[in-house]
Amino acid sequence: MELNTLLLFFFASISLTLFPGPDILFVISISLQKGWKKGVELSLGLTSGIIIHTLAVVLGLGAILKHQPNAIRVIEISGATYLIYLAVQIWINSIKNQNNSLKPSKHKNLFLTGFIMNLSNPKVSLFFLSFFPGFLFHHEWTYTLQFLILGSIFFVQALFVFISCSILAAQLGEKFKLSNRFLKWDKIQSLILFIIALILLYP
Repeated sequence: MELNTLLLFFFASISLTLFPGPDILFVISISLQKGWKKGVELSLGLTSGIIIHTLAVVLGLGAILKHQPNAIRVIEISGATYLIYLAVQIWINSIKNQNNSLKPSKHKNLFLTGFIMNLSNPKVSLFFLSFFPGFLFHHEWTYTLQFLILGSIFFVQALFVFISCSILAAQLGEKFKLSNRFLKWDKIQSLILFIIALILLYP
């Protein structure tokens, strides 16, 4: 077993997760406004999608998606449609509550939102399909077992990064909670969801 390869994979995964993207921005935005518990709920949803993508790669679905672009588009369009719906709902609720004691709009199920955000991006499976083979660490173990281990490592580090960002953002939001009066968090979240939807729709 090549432990150096696993360590390299671990640090490479952390770097990719920390890279500024709409997912982590959405986690930070939710945590700033609603606290770390809601941020963790969203993080669990986002990272749960990683488990599905790992299983997809192990079962060979990634290879199928790679050669079936029509299937990819159906998944992406479905996910983007759901996210746009959420974005519009959050924006409308934000306007309704603007003069109502600045009451923030509700997110009914942040776990489900995060799960669909991740799952509706089949490019993650394709990324894993191209990323994992470069970090095979054992000459005798099967690819299936090694892919499962790599996927588990990616899941654990992603969950740790998201939860850490959530807690830090929540503490920051608590310290500067008076500034929430001037920041339209709901509209920011709506825009982030809309951006994620556009990313999914972009060929």
